[in-house]
Amino acid sequence: MTVKEIFELRKQGRIEEAYEAIRPMYAVHKGKYTTLAMFWTGSDILRKRLREKRHTEARKVFEALLRVLPSIDDKDGKVHAAIMGSAVLLGEQVPGFDILSFIGNYASQHLTEADWQGFIPSSKEGEPEDKRRFPLPSNAQRMLTQAFHQLRRQPTADNALIIMPMLQEAIRRRPYDKNHQRQMAVVYSIMNEREKAANIYRQLLTRYHDSWLYADLAQLTDDPGHKAALLCQAITHQRQKQFRSGYHQQLAQLLADRDPSRAAYELQQCIAIRKSQGHPITKAISELSDRLSSAQPTTMDAQSDFYRRMAEKYGIG
Repeated sequence: MTVKEIFELRKQGRIEEAYEAIRPMYAVHKGKYTTLAMFWTGSDILRKRLREKRHTEARKVFEALLRVLPSIDDKDGKVHAAIMGSAVLLGEQVPGFDILSFIGNYASQHLTEADWQGFIPSSKEGEPEDKRRFPLPSNAQRMLTQAFHQLRRQPTADNALIIMPMLQEAIRRRPYDKNHQRQMAVVYSIMNEREKAANIYRQLLTRYHDSWLYADLAQLTDDPGHKAALLCQAITHQRQKQFRSGYHQQLAQLLADRDPSRAAYELQQCIAIRKSQGHPITKAISELSDRLSSAQPTTMDAQSDFYRRMAEKYGIG
């Protein structure tokens, strides 16, 4: 079988046949066209394995594609675009895929203008052609989001340094993007540059009042009163009850020795939310509950007034 015939199989959608045909050919001859055929049939198989949920095989194929990549003369950038797209798909679909390693070893050095461009999805079968479609995020943006989630799970200085160049480029392109600014604050915090991180949150809070902005700044604040005021605002500005439980727990922990009645109220709210969501009571919550067992929780009205007074005292809201 010739390389031309393999590409014809690919056009016909006979992906498995094309892949099995090129592998022995590529093993003995790594010429220009056999290498291209190996890459493109491998890319087809990778996506097929993802659709089949055969994640381990998909990762192995991706690793093989990375080994093939340096041998390809990619003048039109299509091979690069394919490898970036594959990495994004793996990051979205395969648990534990190390997107930070891919960024550090390849993506950061090879990002192109096209990688930062969003795109309009094509119409699905049966949809009217004139249906309004919104642009999807670029591959670079999707990759950065995945990398940030991995960084939160693995907050090391080395990982922060890997994400930094890509994040700086994202901020250069969209300097007022709230999510990019938050990501940079998290990077600074991991690198122990707490004041730089805190300054970003303070600037964001002049324009936005998302609960997580208050909560993130509270983590960087040493003064107990100021920290409590920020957590009060995180609770106040979080409209969805299920996302308040962590803030209630943090505030209860902070107030436990200073104001047990208010701490007991916060812990009561935390436990009620967790039970309503079917979440277990953690060891830390149980231990705090034991510490506060003799405290009478304050009332909701009294606690709401406490939130208001704390905001006024520390000039936040």
